[in-house]
Amino acid sequence: MGYFDSDALEMLEIYLLETKQLLEQLSAVLISAESKNSFTEEELHSVFRVMHTIKSSSAMMGLPEMSAMAHKLEDLFAYYREEYGRIESAPPELFDLLFMAEDYIESETQAMSGDAYNPQSADEIVKLTEEYLVNLSDKDKETEEEQTIDTTPEEQAAGNPIVPDVFANKEGLVVRVLFETGCRMENIRAFMIMRQITGLCTEVESYPDNLEKSQEGAEYIGKNGVFFRIVGGEKEKLLESIRQGLFVSACEVISEGLKPKEQEPKQPQVQMKSSGNGDSDFLQVRVERLNQLQNLAAELMISTLSLDAALEEKGLMEIREGVFHQINRLIAEVENTVMSMRMVPVSRMVPRLQRILRDICRNQNKEVELVVSCGDIEADKSVVDYVSEALIHILRNAVDHGIEAPEEREEKGKSRKGKIWFQAENSSGELSISVKDDGQGINIETIRRRAREKGLFYKPEEEYDEQELLEMILAPGFTTNEKVTEYSGRGVGLDVVKSVLEDAGGHLYINSVVGEGSTFTITVPLSLATMECTRFLVADYRFSVPARYVFGFFEFDKERNNIREQNGRTYMVYENRMIPLVDLRRFYGLEGETPKNAIIIYVRCVGKEGCILVDSMYTQKRIVVKQLPSLFGLNFRSNTGISGLSVMGSGKICAAIDVEGLLYRYEREGTYGRSRN
Repeated sequence: MGYFDSDALEMLEIYLLETKQLLEQLSAVLISAESKNSFTEEELHSVFRVMHTIKSSSAMMGLPEMSAMAHKLEDLFAYYREEYGRIESAPPELFDLLFMAEDYIESETQAMSGDAYNPQSADEIVKLTEEYLVNLSDKDKETEEEQTIDTTPEEQAAGNPIVPDVFANKEGLVVRVLFETGCRMENIRAFMIMRQITGLCTEVESYPDNLEKSQEGAEYIGKNGVFFRIVGGEKEKLLESIRQGLFVSACEVISEGLKPKEQEPKQPQVQMKSSGNGDSDFLQVRVERLNQLQNLAAELMISTLSLDAALEEKGLMEIREGVFHQINRLIAEVENTVMSMRMVPVSRMVPRLQRILRDICRNQNKEVELVVSCGDIEADKSVVDYVSEALIHILRNAVDHGIEAPEEREEKGKSRKGKIWFQAENSSGELSISVKDDGQGINIETIRRRAREKGLFYKPEEEYDEQELLEMILAPGFTTNEKVTEYSGRGVGLDVVKSVLEDAGGHLYINSVVGEGSTFTITVPLSLATMECTRFLVADYRFSVPARYVFGFFEFDKERNNIREQNGRTYMVYENRMIPLVDLRRFYGLEGETPKNAIIIYVRCVGKEGCILVDSMYTQKRIVVKQLPSLFGLNFRSNTGISGLSVMGSGKICAAIDVEGLLYRYEREGTYGRSRN
């Protein structure tokens, strides 16, 4: 049996979701405050609110260690709010303490879902907080510990409340509970309080009633509070329990027994309709459910392709162009809606990257500024998660290998503080993210020496150009560091980036200038669900390329005079420049001859362009492209130029071409059929 009892287990999902959101708020505030070494009044209040909420919700979940730690930090920021109002010059120890608390909360919440969860001690953080508060109090000649109750001016100005009609002539204590402004889900919070005090009395009744089911009642509670009629139990113990409730700002007794009311006005009724633009317009949905909905939409799309092929084969064109067309359109709308629901801001990665940058800079005594430019660009949540993992390793690599120590930078005539630029763009349906530093760059000769030592050359060393050598750093176990540190030296990092991006159907480009710095650029699709693809046939095999890469078509027979052979490669003259022409039949060693009516497809992607020679074309469609299974091996994509598979309406398999990988391999290897050993 797990740590939580059945009641707490029911609330665990809500608790974890809310705590995660609070941690994101806390991290953003701390990074901002540390960058300017001060806390504004609003930032102090934000930290206080976060700790106040975590304290109360953790106590309700039966997590005394977490609650006690948050309580101490709440006391600390209550003192700062009351005595200072803002912190003009925040000491480093304060940030260290808060980041330690953030790490503890994150570690605990990640472990809570497991059956073997057992709370870890927070005594060290509690002790450090107490010592910090005592020292702060001594410094200000204050010995009294301050603890505030968060109330609003509106609540303080509220008049004497009236006992609701439903409680008239009934025995028991009547209590009104007010929540903090903007806390949201007031009806659920009231329901939690009601459950909390049920075991402390013999009877409890609420107004409004049916709290857990009455979403409409949240608006009434937000304005007027929730009323409880309590029979039995110890009054002070009950009131104390209520005051400890989540987001409770005030708790007042308005009646202590049977007292007839005089000239009591009618209690306002709860309006059972949505405001139209309030928080009730938003719903929090588990990602697993969105994933399931996306998979179902993809299966529907695959089924429509099969149905379309069957209708065409049987000549049922009236149905195909009528009812089926409508169904197909509706399924496409469902798929687009699901995709839009999964889109999240790319900027959500930034606080995590800033925190990692802070930690590694402190560990290595370096000074680095992160300059962010990503606007309001959005991508699928799974894409953002993939990219986030890759960026962590790239950022660590930039600081550890790229940015010099402050003294060394000054000797080179650079500013003492290094810079890393994080830029995100939406380019033709792709997410492009670059991480650029102004460090020392990558030494090609060091890479060459290391590659020679590890036996990574598979062709004569002199045939490698600079780009090929730069990509050696993506090999597993490759490192240029002479000694192992916390962040590097084991050759684990950029090879993870390569693996992650291959899973996401993305690419990594490296540019570097010795003495000036390096730029790592990531490109990935905005969504991994479905994509618009151009499909074609070569021999008896079917292929597809993303439509966003296709920029033109040519008749092979008419372009023969523009085709050239040079150094074992085939090129086509296009707009007065030579671009590679890949004959897929020869590239994959397929049988047969290229027909006279063959088609040349002109494709262009980030930094590359080329042409693909195919036998014939299918119609362009939005299809579901599945990633290659792991049994194909890690290098299958780079060795073949195939990144995934899809199912056509006929049930035939269609190979998805990785355009960049195909052109890259063709340009490097020079001749058809040459492969790496």
